Amino acid sequence: MLAVLQESFWERLGGVLTLKRPTFEAIQRDSEATSQAWWIVVLLGLANGIALIATPVVTVFPGMSEQMASNAAEIAAVFTFDTPGRKLMALVASVIGAVISWYLSAWLLRLIGNRMASKGGGQVTAQEMRRLVGWGYSPTLASFLSPIPLIGPLLATLGTLWAFVTGVMAVRTAFGVGIGKAIGIEIAAFLVVLVVVIVVVILTVMIAWPLA
Repeated sequence: MLAVLQESFWERLGGVLTLKRPTFEAIQRDSEATSQAWWIVVLLGLANGIALIATPVVTVFPGMSEQMASNAAEIAAVFTFDTPGRKLMALVASVIGAVISWYLSAWLLRLIGNRMASKGGGQVTAQEMRRLVGWGYSPTLASFLSPIPLIGPLLATLGTLWAFVTGVMAVRTAFGVGIGKAIGIEIAAFLVVLVVVIVVVILTVMIAWPLA
């Protein structure tokens, strides 16, 4: 049974990465794909946390004044995880952030997509959307490679860019729309999530800065 599940997972992963429409349709229909999507999101959170811990924060740039450099160093201290406790905090926060982003993205895509799509029949359910969005995140697991010098950050960036493409395919599958409308739905949801993330980061810095 375990071998069958593993084979199914890896076959689906390959199908998602190569943009096979039947794979996305199978994910939308299969309720068992929800737990697999959960694992992808949790692993993505861990990958982001590892990248956050391993990537040094650059604070000094040519032409910066001493005051600006000092202020930048104080901000960087908030995002420097140099103790076991802070590293664990970064990993936990990254996993929680990935799950929240997943739910928020799926909710926004479903809200926008169900309104914009002219597809006949029933609307996309919340679980169907979460399954497709979670699996659409799979290319971003390349973030696990971020600590590798030079090539790691490049592969992680390429994975993030490809995740946008798999996300568009997920939207096309969910709502039966063309590529142009799917891109529009994807970008609209992304911008809302980006605003939320920026606000959370700013609030975190404002709270943590006096404690640094």
